[in-house]
Amino acid sequence: MRTFTLHDYPEASQALRDILFLYVEMAESYAGFGHAVETGTFDPYQYLDAEAVPSFESSFPVHIDVLRQGAVIALLCRLYDIWCDVEDLNDSSTSMIRTALAHGRFWRFPEVDQLLTEAFERNPPFEDPWLDNALKPIYQTYVASYFARLGTTRS
Repeated sequence: MRTFTLHDYPEASQALRDILFLYVEMAESYAGFGHAVETGTFDPYQYLDAEAVPSFESSFPVHIDVLRQGAVIALLCRLYDIWCDVEDLNDSSTSMIRTALAHGRFWRFPEVDQLLTEAFERNPPFEDPWLDNALKPIYQTYVASYFARLGTTRS
């Protein structure tokens, strides 16, 4: 787990830009998860279970929940790409995601934890619609609802 301070603001801001670009591409190109979505240059593992220093958590200039959620979505995009390209979720290229799962780093996202656990157990072939169907509610919960909240937020 990483704890962010005000010193980390420039890095967190860049990560937020990457996440917002990722969300826009998912919404405009696929209305969900799709192959080769641009996830940017930020390291999602740095944000997956990030915290802000408690003394200024409410005033941290970048919303820490959006960083965490964006990290989860970026990792699921990587998993989706592996599924599309390799058709084997137990391929060595998923090892970092499996390690994060094994270490409980998805604890804030129980539905994602469950999805990943089941995906690695099932290891569905590309023709099986299970992964596509399992990812739809995740997209709705984090990406589509993010845009819906923006549209209803008052200043």
